Amino acid sequence: MALPILSSAAAIALQLVVLHGLDGRLIRVNPVHITTVVAAPPSGKNEHLVSGVNCMLNLSGGKFITVVESCDRVVELLKAWRDAQ
Repeated sequence: MALPILSSAAAIALQLVVLHGLDGRLIRVNPVHITTVVAAPPSGKNEHLVSGVNCMLNLSGGKFITVVESCDRVVELLKAWRDAQ
């Protein structure tokens, strides 16, 4: 008797949020790994973010991602992802 390749418990769909890097590339991130969302200061003067970056996402593994979307937009996308669960 042949065994199924994937059990129904293992066939979990991974849903990613799509954002954009400073160079326009797509960044697909798993929302469950986002721990904090940090906005660039309105003055534009910042020691942590280069010009053009509007939001920094800290991840559960200690890494971070910088994106051009505003943090308000990122939060909207995260809420939409959560509501779709």
